[in-house]
Amino acid sequence: MSERKSIAAEAVYRERNPADEPAIRALTASAYAEALLPDAVLAAPADAVSLVAELDGEVIGHVLLTPIIGPDRALALAPLAILPAWRDMQIGTELVRHALALARDRQWRSVFVFGQPDYYCRFGFKSHTADGAEIACQGPRFLALELQPGALAGWTGSLAYPDAYADLLAPRTAR
Repeated sequence: MSERKSIAAEAVYRERNPADEPAIRALTASAYAEALLPDAVLAAPADAVSLVAELDGEVIGHVLLTPIIGPDRALALAPLAILPAWRDMQIGTELVRHALALARDRQWRSVFVFGQPDYYCRFGFKSHTADGAEIACQGPRFLALELQPGALAGWTGSLAYPDAYADLLAPRTAR
């Protein structure tokens, strides 16, 4: 096993708790320039899927899947943040895998993400799966994954992220 994968295997992937909030705030601020994003993360609704990666008692990564308005039981994946010293060690990959598995267990039907296709396609996200969504950031970097087969088949309509995500999505729509 490579060292990178063994580090990811040593981490503990668990749901966040209130004691994690200062670490998540610092972690997310280090990964995103948008000033409001850490507050949006901490204000996630109770039914959000929010996981941390912990290594030797330190929170080194966080992923959030937030409910969105659109197709039935849909989530948005954002943010995914890893401390710089732990990037390229499979921590983000494992966080996403654990979060998607938990979302499936909780009967969520689909997940949308705006990100790098090369990264997110490894989990099954596809741009064409998100084609039915009417959203400003629509394009090849806007992807979707059906957690339940057929969840997005034939669906078209507007997709609305919580207001707190406006700063995250707005600058990217201009790119």
